[in-house]
Amino acid sequence: MTEPAALIKWVNEQYPCPALDPVWLRECCSWIASSYTLSPTDHFPQFSSHVTSQLLQSDLSDSTLPNTGLPQNIRTIQNGRLTGLPCLVEIRAISDIGISAFSLMTVRQKRMDGGDMAGLVSEDKEDAEEDEDPIPKYPRGMLRLELSDGFTTVEAVEYCAIPQLELGVTPLGYKVRVGQSLCVLFE
Repeated sequence: MTEPAALIKWVNEQYPCPALDPVWLRECCSWIASSYTLSPTDHFPQFSSHVTSQLLQSDLSDSTLPNTGLPQNIRTIQNGRLTGLPCLVEIRAISDIGISAFSLMTVRQKRMDGGDMAGLVSEDKEDAEEDEDPIPKYPRGMLRLELSDGFTTVEAVEYCAIPQLELGVTPLGYKVRVGQSLCVLFE
């Protein structure tokens, strides 16, 4: 299946950086057309929504071209500021550097213990409801992120809290669009 010019134009406008791999896009379009019986020309809004969904669920190393995302010299950029088009990146690692390791380990252990106990069923439903504690949240300090465009990886630190990112909740692979002073999150 060849992608219509309108779809290619839309993809390049929505996701200019990094550039999508044309082979991945062609295979993605073929899969969407066969799985959902949609045509990119007749059902453009639904079709483009599926393309977006597939991109945001993919590993960027599979769906984008090398050397078209983050600058290759990103580690040597003065003041650590990006210039140019906003770039789609994925979170490869996330940790909190503003909270002590002991506090994080304590919460992690409580979360694991709660998960281990979740499978046990009490004979008395009232006892089960009383014993049921909510899964504790990690305390929030400052997040350290490892971001990648699929080929270039860089470490970053949030300079102010990004409420959509939460340790223990935000999955690895979560996509973020970063730029000069821009950070757009995708779910």
